Amino acid sequence: MTEDQIQAQEMPEEEIVAAPEGSEWVILHTRPRAEKKAVQAFELAGAKLYLPLRRKDHRYGGRLRTFWSPLFPGYIFGCFESREVHKLKSNQYVANVLTVVDQDGLLYQLRQIQQALAAGEMVDVMPYLEKGKPVRVTGGPFKGVEGIIERLDKKTRVVISIEMIQQSVFMEVDSAYIEMIN
Repeated sequence: MTEDQIQAQEMPEEEIVAAPEGSEWVILHTRPRAEKKAVQAFELAGAKLYLPLRRKDHRYGGRLRTFWSPLFPGYIFGCFESREVHKLKSNQYVANVLTVVDQDGLLYQLRQIQQALAAGEMVDVMPYLEKGKPVRVTGGPFKGVEGIIERLDKKTRVVISIEMIQQSVFMEVDSAYIEMIN
């Protein structure tokens, strides 16, 4: 597949299917900005890959330019023969290979991503939110407030505690306005 074909690709034409006997799905962590080059190299070798792409529009002066960028920068999902997986790191575009313990779980999640992208609506990545983790509110009336995630759903409950008096307050915040604190 040429670079232009990858640029124009909205969705892979094939359905994401379970790995055949003797093969497995792995996650390739690529070197920076090397996802499309890695896809090209591995597809020439006959590998089955999934690189979810999202459409991005940029305006440069009066011109609008549309391009496709990886939904998960630095990651490609691929199905390879199990005995060949250890050789993948020798590719110049691959930084690391992540083995997948739950093959069925990964395939289910990839199919969900594929279905969401096929809808043609805006799809964007947000940080992985986990109950009990510290976060900062980035927008809305609580912008700048830091707390701990108490509950996750459409409106995430963020708790602020004053440990000295063992009291807490909580607020409901749109998940889109939350970022993880390292």
